Amino acid sequence: MNYFEAVQVGRTRVNIAVEFLQSITRPCHPTLFLKMGVPEWTPVGEEMLYALVPGKNSTVAVVICDNDGNSKAMSDFVSALDGVRISGALAAKGIQRFDGEVNLPV
Repeated sequence: MNYFEAVQVGRTRVNIAVEFLQSITRPCHPTLFLKMGVPEWTPVGEEMLYALVPGKNSTVAVVICDNDGNSKAMSDFVSALDGVRISGALAAKGIQRFDGEVNLPV
């Protein structure tokens, strides 16, 4: 797959993740269109898992990622308590938690 094709497929998958996460928490932002650490152009996966990324002062960001931990959508940083609430809402919708290391575009 060439770069342009991979980005187009990745963008579609990211848009789905952003829309889904926005249905639970606002605002959220797109993150990666392509998988990190892969030598060829590969779009992020279709899988939808969530993870909590710790921030400063007891805050977390909620991330939707694929099976490899490539982030597709990320919320703003929220209180840890709000993160637990959002996690519960995601789990109630059948989204499983990702326990590995999340790849972020930073």
